[in-house]
Amino acid sequence: MPRRSNDFDLEPNWHFDFRDATSLPEDSVVRVRFLVNTCSAAVTVILLILVGWQTLVRASVAAQLRFWNERIAAHQHEYDELQVSLRDYMGEAGRIKDAYDLVYSPFVPSVFILNIGRTLPDRMTIDAISYADKVITLRGSLAEPPERASRVLGGYIETLRKDPRIGPLFSDISAPSLDRSRQDNTFNFLIVLKLPGAP
Repeated sequence: MPRRSNDFDLEPNWHFDFRDATSLPEDSVVRVRFLVNTCSAAVTVILLILVGWQTLVRASVAAQLRFWNERIAAHQHEYDELQVSLRDYMGEAGRIKDAYDLVYSPFVPSVFILNIGRTLPDRMTIDAISYADKVITLRGSLAEPPERASRVLGGYIETLRKDPRIGPLFSDISAPSLDRSRQDNTFNFLIVLKLPGAP
């Protein structure tokens, strides 16, 4: 009798399939969860490494600071002595520079006074000469009529500027004031001569 197709044909390796396909999760959901968990774990590991590195760097910097603070404290006495020596040295260097400037300066006070006397007009007198901060101030009087006083003073300023022994020494020569004297008919003047580098 021939076999029917609905008869059981049992193979040597068989088993019953008890799986409930409707209750199994989707494959795509499992993959997304796996990727999320993997990324979270990677970020956590990276953060732990960064925190550990920062802790290590901070500990290293603190150790170096302690080391150098101990070295500074150990050599504080030598540093204080060096500061005192440096202050003394700077004072001596300033004195040496002043002496050098005085000796090698193109401005020689005695020669300057002789040149002022050589160029001074007849009715003009110098009462005081002062020097401070590379600025020379001449104070004097001018016995000229009012209509000629300013012209004579202006002409003398131009003479000083053009004089080959006086003009090249100064960066600026000016007469900031000319006032009539209350005691007599003279005029009091002020001439300012600035050496190079003057304020």
